[in-house]
Amino acid sequence: MHTNSQEKIRTEEDYREALQRFLEIIEAPDGTPEAEELVELIRCLEIYEQENCN
Repeated sequence: MHTNSQEKIRTEEDYREALQRFLEIIEAPDGTPEAEELVELIRCLEIYEQENCN
């Protein structure tokens, strides 16, 4: 899953895919497209977790 500002994590499967992508790019150097993706991905993960995890 490659996130952008228009995407939202909607299902448990989306969430698992997003977590996998997070693990793939967690060490991305600042200033790279992956680092920008990471910031957006974290935002999407946080929103999903707030809405779906107790």
